[in-house]
Amino acid sequence: MLVKMKAAGICFSDVMILTNKYKGRVPVPIPMIMGHEGAGVIADVGKGVERFSIGDKVGLNPLWGCGQCVNCINGYPNMCMNWRHLGITCDGTFAEYRVLPEFVASKLPDGVSLVDAAFLEPIALTVRTLDQVKPRLGDTVAIIGPGSIGMFHLQAFKSAGAAKVIVIGLDRDAKRFDIARKLGADHIVNGSTEDVVKRVKELTDGLGADIVVETANHPSTVPLAVNLAAARGRVVLFGLYPEASISPLTLLRTGLTVAGDVAVLPSQFLRAIRWVQYQKVLAEPMVTCRFSVDQAEKGFEAFHQGETVKVLFEL
Repeated sequence: MLVKMKAAGICFSDVMILTNKYKGRVPVPIPMIMGHEGAGVIADVGKGVERFSIGDKVGLNPLWGCGQCVNCINGYPNMCMNWRHLGITCDGTFAEYRVLPEFVASKLPDGVSLVDAAFLEPIALTVRTLDQVKPRLGDTVAIIGPGSIGMFHLQAFKSAGAAKVIVIGLDRDAKRFDIARKLGADHIVNGSTEDVVKRVKELTDGLGADIVVETANHPSTVPLAVNLAAARGRVVLFGLYPEASISPLTLLRTGLTVAGDVAVLPSQFLRAIRWVQYQKVLAEPMVTCRFSVDQAEKGFEAFHQGETVKVLFEL
């Protein structure tokens, strides 16, 4: 089927690909159209397409597996060694039109904007986190990194009944801190001027956070995440940096559960649509810059500056 792209977002992995620093399962084919976050409208359908009609608004789940390997059969296409991924193994969403298989698209419910739908994939990553940590009413949560993934987690944990959500960043995140406050952050900790571990311990009655989510994309934040967690706490890592390290002895002595995963499952993508439909987690309040695809260089420059939360390409 043919999808007329309407909105697409820049992700940190796009920046890693652009700078030749992305560490994937296979080399990224060059040249390639980047982008894996996106939404659009069905412009045409091919023979055998039954679930969609021309004019339907759709969000795009960018990953699919081979369907034949053990991981796919067990329900984990994100672990398929022969996976396909928009903007990573094949042309992506930074284009006016994309020809895609039917199973990549999900029809959007009434009231879901194409802007929010463009970011269903990173929202689904947040669904994945909640599947992993199983938050309990009254948990304390520390989020390292007030970027888009961090902000989606902030909204999700507030909706899930967290007692306190602490957002951690640096001086350069001043504008992001303002958005975090508007989205419900209970406390902001500035690592440029404060001892982060000491401050988080103070805010959690000396215990540490029940849940720590590391989204800052820097090797130094991995051990920081471990040090912020309470005994028997749950830590989720998002980093794309193989040089980071964690001491096994520290994990043993604190009883931490450390979780991570690759991409999202179809069920998590569908749950992300429901979150947006019922306005539990939204992207629109975080879109601080909008560009056309012809202004791609400006869009990536805005992303690099660190003051933006989410950069949107409108097509």
